[in-house]
Amino acid sequence: MTIPVIEAKNIVKSFGGVRAVDDVSVSVMPGEIHAVVGENGAGKSTLMRILAGVETPDSGSVEINGTAIENSAKASIDAGISLVHQELSLIPEMTVAENIMLGSFPTAGGWTKTRDMKKIAADTLKEIGVEVDLDERISRLSVALRQFVEIARAVARKPKVLILDEPTATLTPAETDYLLDMLERLASQGLAIIYISHRIPEVFKICKKVTILRDGKLVTSESIDKLTPEKVIDQMVGRELKLDLSQRRQINDSGDVVLSAKGIKAPGVNGIDLEVKTGQIIGLGGLVGAGRTELIRAIIGADMKTAGKVTITSNGKKQVITGYLSAIRAGVAYVPEERRTDGLALGMTVAENIFLPNRKEVSPTGVMPKSKIAAFAKELSEKVNLRPPQITREAGQYSGGNQQKIVIAKWLGRKPAFVVLDEPTRGVDVGAKAEIHKLVKQLAEEGAAVLVISSDLPELLELSEIIHVVRDGQIAGTLKGSDATEKSVMSLAAGEKLVGA
Repeated sequence: MTIPVIEAKNIVKSFGGVRAVDDVSVSVMPGEIHAVVGENGAGKSTLMRILAGVETPDSGSVEINGTAIENSAKASIDAGISLVHQELSLIPEMTVAENIMLGSFPTAGGWTKTRDMKKIAADTLKEIGVEVDLDERISRLSVALRQFVEIARAVARKPKVLILDEPTATLTPAETDYLLDMLERLASQGLAIIYISHRIPEVFKICKKVTILRDGKLVTSESIDKLTPEKVIDQMVGRELKLDLSQRRQINDSGDVVLSAKGIKAPGVNGIDLEVKTGQIIGLGGLVGAGRTELIRAIIGADMKTAGKVTITSNGKKQVITGYLSAIRAGVAYVPEERRTDGLALGMTVAENIFLPNRKEVSPTGVMPKSKIAAFAKELSEKVNLRPPQITREAGQYSGGNQQKIVIAKWLGRKPAFVVLDEPTRGVDVGAKAEIHKLVKQLAEEGAAVLVISSDLPELLELSEIIHVVRDGQIAGTLKGSDATEKSVMSLAAGEKLVGA
């Protein structure tokens, strides 16, 4: 009987006391395209990084052709495992050929053998069926060609196992079809492929077997012919909807339009209209790479948009948003996905962080007595229930949930007209999550227009009166929040119409 090319046995991995991968075993046979699926945070990427030797498991082992390998990136590469990360790792100012051979340049006497390098790179590109100038710099290539060069670099190592983490997240439908055909050709030559994707139609198009993870645990590994798209999504979600439907938000359509975004185009955003009124909480659902964050950053001017118009109307005054500074002046508050890098100055105190966007609110005259700053920060930290409420303590010394409260607090002082929260409770504990939800609802009750991006489906359902689901940089569908289900949101996000969704 043929043994698996790669087999993970009883893998366990924890981060800060939280089990990201909990006793997971999976095996892949020669010539098999094996899907690994699950919701955001299910443990897929962590498991793949362990297979590739990038992360060290707390326990468990990885075997290639029945032999256990050492846990290191070099040992995994030497054993024949190549991982194409979700975030591409090409060097922009190097050429296509140089990137393909990165880490394995043919040399003689300490010098790179350029002719040999280009021949290997050309042969690899031919093998995967991609035409691109070997001397072109990566920075000048389209996103799709960069993805294909990344795959070529992995294939150039002549791997036994090719792991791809969300490889089509930034590709058009035509580019996706081309990639899927490429993978089927490689599998037909005996290559074992592990394919991580949220996109269920792709899984059913090319995969022979599906492993489903949920909350770091293995749910099932089944042959594709024993599954349906509906069953896969049911097992990905895997939980009862524990919400009192009578308490979910009803559509509040009586307010004035605060945000008006028309025809927004930007990298990853393909022409979206969006509107939010006073007192509304509008949700944006979708998968990683769908374009949600790109959309809101283009709307508020944090990133450049290529087309479209955005206006914010506050206190009867309509203002066109031309950049992030104009957005702030118009009454926009932005709680970013990455609070530690984009939302806080970790080495500064709570009071200093809260004071940063509130100079005029603290002192319109420009005089900044420390006592006044402290009183202002203390009031806002108490409003968000910061624990402990030590405004002289550095923000970096607080837990994730308390850090998120500080980010929210610093905007409350400006009494914003439009509030954007990107993954507002990612990485926070249950208690802090409930408190942040209460704050979000309170903002709407006080008249702010609120836009929430969340990959946490119960959170999206609890907070939103309208849910726009983003897929491939467009609105794939709009759901009434009080009627939406986890399944209906996921089916739109994954591009699969499910019975009963």
